[in-house]
Amino acid sequence: MIYYLQKAFYLAIFTLINSSKMPSKIIKLASLTYMRAQLLSAMLERNGIECFMSNINRVKESAGGVFVNINRADYDKANSIFEDFRSAYGYKKQKAVEYMKSVRRILVPVDFSYHSENAAVYALQLAAQFKADIKLVNAYLDPIGSPNSYLESFAFQINLDEVISEIEIETKNSLESLKARLKTIIKQKSIKGVDISYDLYKGNSVDIILNYIEEYKPGLVVMGTRGSEIEGFASFGSVTADIIQKAKIPVIAVPKSFNASEFHAPKRILYATNFDDIDYSALRKLVSLVKPFDSKIFCVHTSLNDNDPMDNSQMKQIKDYMYKVMDTYKFECKILNSSDIKRAINDFTEEYEIDVLALTHHKKAFLRRLFEPSVTRKFLFHVSIPLLIFNAVPPGE
Repeated sequence: MIYYLQKAFYLAIFTLINSSKMPSKIIKLASLTYMRAQLLSAMLERNGIECFMSNINRVKESAGGVFVNINRADYDKANSIFEDFRSAYGYKKQKAVEYMKSVRRILVPVDFSYHSENAAVYALQLAAQFKADIKLVNAYLDPIGSPNSYLESFAFQINLDEVISEIEIETKNSLESLKARLKTIIKQKSIKGVDISYDLYKGNSVDIILNYIEEYKPGLVVMGTRGSEIEGFASFGSVTADIIQKAKIPVIAVPKSFNASEFHAPKRILYATNFDDIDYSALRKLVSLVKPFDSKIFCVHTSLNDNDPMDNSQMKQIKDYMYKVMDTYKFECKILNSSDIKRAINDFTEEYEIDVLALTHHKKAFLRRLFEPSVTRKFLFHVSIPLLIFNAVPPGE
């Protein structure tokens, strides 16, 4: 009896607390075509304004009925940006079109291993749907900064400039070869609207990729993982894991075991939630991201207690938000009763034939058992389907 009274008390407190967590005072800023709504949303987010699109499943691509929604408190700043946006389309349309192209970019870091080239093929298939450009980037080792004892011992006996030049030539040739392979796929599949280019830099891979994200401003990063070859915390050296940890934009990790050449549009997406405030932002981004695929989203939470009232209440909030605010009808919520989170998610993935597993990575992971670094990395290196990660970046970072 005491247990149920405690549960009722906590549920009441939870309801009061979470009434402020649900996005409130949402207003419609504009009603536009999907493409223009996407561009305006990108401009708003670049200026620090949270926004989301709705009504996107009810209108045709050419119709002007996609809503761009914001918080009422951001109206003045958002409206100023919207006025500039309308001016750009009225008098500087080409500039606006070029900006739209710039936000539809996919960055693909490669090291010419099988899993990184497999990820590049996957990125190309996505780019074909988004009409996005692909940028391949490689960071090669600086011999001067290498810890290799041989180089340290004989640094004055070799021509370092010549060594660096040879590395650059070899890397460039490898990039040209990968680009040619992707171009062949483009030709074979008659893909339109996708451009492929590359850059190479000398230095630390993680630093270069993060700096390139800031400069190139892609909408998405696609990288490969080596799968089960890496276990536990021994995987901490993984470049992919480090980028997921630090990047502020969504990252798709493609496992080595996934055959990207047999790509099909992801129709079933699993979003793993641990009922965090960031879920609403991540789900908004997810809906916009998978819009071209007409996908169904499964929002799944694993619980230690069967039919827990607090879990049910939180899941209902997400469900109501997605249906009423996001106008998302291909959306289903599930609560799985299990103490083994990874196994429960994997079993659900197989049973429902999930194409992509999405989750949010938390830096303050000790607060959330699902998103502890060790658990996140277990998903990263043991999942057999592409993993889409949204980074929960704290305000001010």
